[in-house]
Amino acid sequence: MTWVWVVALLGLLVLLGAVVYYLSKRNPPSNHPASDSRNSQPHNPSVFVDMDDKPPMEIDFDAGIKASQRALSKNPSKDEAS
Repeated sequence: MTWVWVVALLGLLVLLGAVVYYLSKRNPPSNHPASDSRNSQPHNPSVFVDMDDKPPMEIDFDAGIKASQRALSKNPSKDEAS
């Protein structure tokens, strides 16, 4: 009669595990991103970046140097002012 109880307990454990598994698959947790109704974004969004492969036609370094010198002459640093 002891082996009958062991088989019955194992059967109940298997049945209980199956019920828990079924309920967990049927009702996902509330913190799961798929169940969040506010999140209408897809889970794996694609990102498209428009790349401009052409470099600028010309970089005018001289204009940048002149603009920097004009800005420094209008606003001298504290070391140059004293």
